[in-house]
Amino acid sequence: MDFSLIKNSNIITNGDLSALKSFTFKNGRKFPSSYVSFVERYGYGLSSGLFIIYIPMVNNPDSIFLRSKEIISTYQDVLDNEEKLWFDMEPDLKYQDLKNLFPFGMSENGHYLFWDITSNELKDEMNIYITDFRGTGFLKAANDLYDFFEKVVSKNKYKEILPFSENPLPNTFQVLEIG
Repeated sequence: MDFSLIKNSNIITNGDLSALKSFTFKNGRKFPSSYVSFVERYGYGLSSGLFIIYIPMVNNPDSIFLRSKEIISTYQDVLDNEEKLWFDMEPDLKYQDLKNLFPFGMSENGHYLFWDITSNELKDEMNIYITDFRGTGFLKAANDLYDFFEKVVSKNKYKEILPFSENPLPNTFQVLEIG
């Protein structure tokens, strides 16, 4: 499977490729292969007119390493104490699985994308969950990044991930410069 987002430019702002290849999660796993492919082919930008997939970047506020820590800090109290849970977990996630999630992207309308770093349905991939922390709960969105983008741009599948959207997202990628 492959990405088929239509780019607005031939420029690729792909950040720190050595960190992309060498990073390991707390359980020893590497970045999912679909994510590595995405970063190498597209880099940093706005996917499907809505999502920013954070990539490894040195000294950039949108680096996956900085943004993931910032996002986790917003619910760290919940990770430390289940009684402080302030958002819905259902339909697809249980509290004990929250500690296995790693944020890696965000939509411009406030949806967050997470990998379950313990999932292994597909070799070298991680299940993707989406939430807005406001009432949608955590939805299992896809088994990999290819599947995620295929769904959000498909007129037959986008409602699985974006139930409140009226239309599928555009099959586009807008390159953003690292500033």
